[in-house]
Amino acid sequence: MPRRLASFLLVVLAALPALAQQTDGVHSETGVDRVRSEFGLTGSGALVAVLDRGLDVEHPDFQNADGTTRVVALLDLTDNSGANAPDNPWGVGTVYTRAEIDAALAAGTRLATRDAVGHGTASAGIAAGNGRASDGLYAGVAPDADLVIVKFTTEGAVAHDGEPAEAPFYNPALLPAALDFVDAQATAEGKPVVVLANFGSVGGPMDGTSTLARVIDERFGAGVPGRVFLTGSSDDGGVANHAGGTVSQGETAELRVQKGYAGALRLNLWYSASDRFTVEVVSPSGAVTGPYAPPANGTRASGSGPGFVYYHNGDGVDFFGAASATREILIDFSGAAGTFAVRLTGTTVADGRFDASLNPSTIYSRPNNVFETYAEAGYTVWDAAAARDNLPVNSYVLRPTWTDVDGNTQTYPGNDVGIGELWPGSGVGPTYDGRLGIAVSAPGQGNITPYAPRSIFATARYGLIRDGEAPYGMLGFVSGAAPVVTGIVALLLDADPTLDASQVRTALEQTARADAFTGAVPNPQWGYGKVDAYAATALVRGGTAEGTDAQPASLSLTTVPNPVRDTATLTLTLAAPRSASVTLSDLLGRRVAVLHEGPLSAGAHRLAADLSRLPAGIYLVRAEANGEAVSRTMTVVR
Repeated sequence: MPRRLASFLLVVLAALPALAQQTDGVHSETGVDRVRSEFGLTGSGALVAVLDRGLDVEHPDFQNADGTTRVVALLDLTDNSGANAPDNPWGVGTVYTRAEIDAALAAGTRLATRDAVGHGTASAGIAAGNGRASDGLYAGVAPDADLVIVKFTTEGAVAHDGEPAEAPFYNPALLPAALDFVDAQATAEGKPVVVLANFGSVGGPMDGTSTLARVIDERFGAGVPGRVFLTGSSDDGGVANHAGGTVSQGETAELRVQKGYAGALRLNLWYSASDRFTVEVVSPSGAVTGPYAPPANGTRASGSGPGFVYYHNGDGVDFFGAASATREILIDFSGAAGTFAVRLTGTTVADGRFDASLNPSTIYSRPNNVFETYAEAGYTVWDAAAARDNLPVNSYVLRPTWTDVDGNTQTYPGNDVGIGELWPGSGVGPTYDGRLGIAVSAPGQGNITPYAPRSIFATARYGLIRDGEAPYGMLGFVSGAAPVVTGIVALLLDADPTLDASQVRTALEQTARADAFTGAVPNPQWGYGKVDAYAATALVRGGTAEGTDAQPASLSLTTVPNPVRDTATLTLTLAAPRSASVTLSDLLGRRVAVLHEGPLSAGAHRLAADLSRLPAGIYLVRAEANGEAVSRTMTVVR
């Protein structure tokens, strides 16, 4: 394979993980097969909406047995030729209705829209493909859910095999229109819908207050029945691409940035609006540009120097529309590889904390772009995943290798951590404002899915596991895990269409499995653990998840209020007299308080927790009794 194409696929598509196996491997791992056999749920009562690179509507896995489409409607935001059409009240993109798709399929003609990359088709297939081209062998998690498709983004595609090139496209300002389109289709169909946005990487305030995050919460957040939104965390973990620390009054912090290869690199840094940082930028040649004085809140300063362009935004004018009281520094580096230094001097400091990211991270594929100083683990959840009502998903390895269509054994860097372990490139929490950052984790390294025959994906034979007119191949990384949970949410909505985002997230978190790989949960790497579709469905249906690792029936714990400012009340319920302990720890596992230690009678016990001296952040309340344990997170606000 030409090196250029291989690099394109590895860096941009994030598409190639684990072993060629029936998707029943994923389904048995997550309990989806038990949901089908015991509850009879297949997603028929719900819609799956995929915001991605488009969809190949010609692939049989997105058609009914009679050849008609399973796509309710498709909106291509990369093509504005239909923006003023009568069937497009959203005023952007081009709409394709079910009738138009069916007419094209019946006539054997092709729509103007396509999935040139292949990522959108693969995402939709894991979540809701029906396996028609494989006699059901490679069916998705919710094979009877109809689909709503939004071609929201594309990295672009080179010309190949007679297919034209495609230009890159990404405009996050179109998210409101995309979600309104999805909501309109769900309303017209009279069904609940789960939305998967399967894209995104680090950058932004990552505190749930950006325009992107607020749009998600407003339209698909808590209190909106039958509407759930989820994304993966990111593919930006495992690299020193986050810097964090504190700058004191008069102190200078020097962030050394290793630009690993020629091309574009962006540094995005956030700090409190109450502070003022003066900035100098040192180029690889040693040339010093600045100092740049901090702008007043509500204003923007800019400048440039050898190999970079600099912006410094006061509160209220940042590039992400953050509603939090924060200031932003954005520096775009260009040109050859080398080491830059960004010097922050605290001229007025009340808080001093800063968080910065580098994008792209280029894990595994090229020399990394990294921070050489102030590197801090974690904090690699992308901005939309930090929305408060999003359901952020992480990826773990199900199988380390696969056999391609030519009979060769293939693998991908990172899979060698072993079956059951978190894929090292998974973005992890916490968020910049101290929340966990991950809800649950799912098997992402080992998922077989439809490939769009005319896509870039289908040209990579090492990813294909079946050749022909309707091929299948591998999708991995966090991009492979998020569609698994998307399909599971569709099953939950099939069971109860009135569930909102908060209720779905709670059900998945309370029933997630912990094991030797996850360690004590919740934590910022795994969230609440490995997703368990059967246990979550049993909980939603009002039953118990027999045979699962759901919360033990003999021990329960609740905390109110949550979030909390000063004092919370914990209720610990025991089915029988036990010696019990209740502790409070931070996200690093450091115990900050013991709330109870000793024997308790059967029944409910109310415990008061004074949290007034703790700093704001996420804390873990853990109750243990007679070898059983249950944990809850508690958010302390100031």
